[in-house]
Amino acid sequence: MNFYTKTQLGLADFRVWSYEAVERYVIAVHQAWAYVEEQLVRTRSAPVRCYGDVIRRHRDDHAAAWLRAAVEQGIRTGDVEAVLKLFLRQAS
Repeated sequence: MNFYTKTQLGLADFRVWSYEAVERYVIAVHQAWAYVEEQLVRTRSAPVRCYGDVIRRHRDDHAAAWLRAAVEQGIRTGDVEAVLKLFLRQAS
């Protein structure tokens, strides 16, 4: 858990923050890690064997949802450039 907390969730870079900021960040990191732990227990199977698999699956789910929303909006509006600007946060 310590390895993932520092490397994947960013807790290693806290030295210049105020005590209150560190405290809030630690709470957020622990909540995120609790989610990862729960998902590992809930979905443990051949393709999900470790924490990295849970994190990868979560990222893939978000990427699929993002792409689906972009494609659906493109189909609905027919304006590819507007969809690209919205989903890629390009300046107008």
